[in-house]
Amino acid sequence: MKKVLRKILALAMVAALVAAFAVAFAACNDDGNGITLDDIYYDAAQAEEKGDGSGTLQLYVPDGAPVLAVAQFIAEKDTLTIAGYSVNVNIVPANTIGGYIAQGSGDIVIMPANAGANLLLQGAEYKFLCSNTQGILYMISTTAGTVSPADLAGKRIGSIGQGAVPQYALEKILSENGLTDSVQVTYYADGAAVQAALTAGQIDFGVVGEPAATAGASKGFGVVMDIQAEFNAATDSTTGFPMSSTFIKDEFASNKTFVDAFLAALSANLTYIEENAAGMTALLQGAGSTSAYPPASIPRCNVGVYMSDSVKAAVADMLATLNA
Repeated sequence: MKKVLRKILALAMVAALVAAFAVAFAACNDDGNGITLDDIYYDAAQAEEKGDGSGTLQLYVPDGAPVLAVAQFIAEKDTLTIAGYSVNVNIVPANTIGGYIAQGSGDIVIMPANAGANLLLQGAEYKFLCSNTQGILYMISTTAGTVSPADLAGKRIGSIGQGAVPQYALEKILSENGLTDSVQVTYYADGAAVQAALTAGQIDFGVVGEPAATAGASKGFGVVMDIQAEFNAATDSTTGFPMSSTFIKDEFASNKTFVDAFLAALSANLTYIEENAAGMTALLQGAGSTSAYPPASIPRCNVGVYMSDSVKAAVADMLATLNA
């Protein structure tokens, strides 16, 4: 009987290990479905001009900075069409966003680059079209001034984003500066929890995203480090790292007419948010956002249209790091 129990336990442990490392294998090669990283990106050469369509598409975006990428879609929801389609923007909690790809209920889903890529590697019938924010992370403190990586030695850092882009960026900075073993990092569920830990003196510095970093000034928190700049310095890069990214269903990715029109709308939105920065909080909260968008925070969100070809290498490195 003991042998049987040991065998069952061993099999259970093997199954758990297989599940735990499935995504890591996907990032390195494929996930058993024959899908590789090269397969998940939009390829204009494989799309066809199909003309305009009709109806309403459901776009899902996590609350916070990613919503800025579609602010004009919200402002002009009654008149804006993209290749014949209306677009309904749904602002949802960040911890639910993956479900709209996993269940196939979103026609367009904006979500973290690494999480979306992993879902596509597992067989979700979407394409990685572009990234919408190229780094929105900042280190905050209750003290004024700026800090360099060298100043972090022996300190306690609290951060959002365990298992996601913030962890990747922070670990790169620490490792490339030889600080991995001398800095204590604690991950928190959200920016509010990081700020609470700072106030309580449980950590020395916090890593949060915009617009929370700028909005934190009213609570006594100041920005002391630009994570994007330090990431670039640590990795000898100039591009930062992809964060929120757009994934579209295969049926729309195969339609070049639609993709070109959608990309044009995303690009037009960049001018819109710049020219209407003062009204972003009212507009986006009116559409369901719980975040504040101070005008000063908007340029620091690094909103853009970063095509998949330009972020492939960064996504591959991110997946390899997070899934190691």
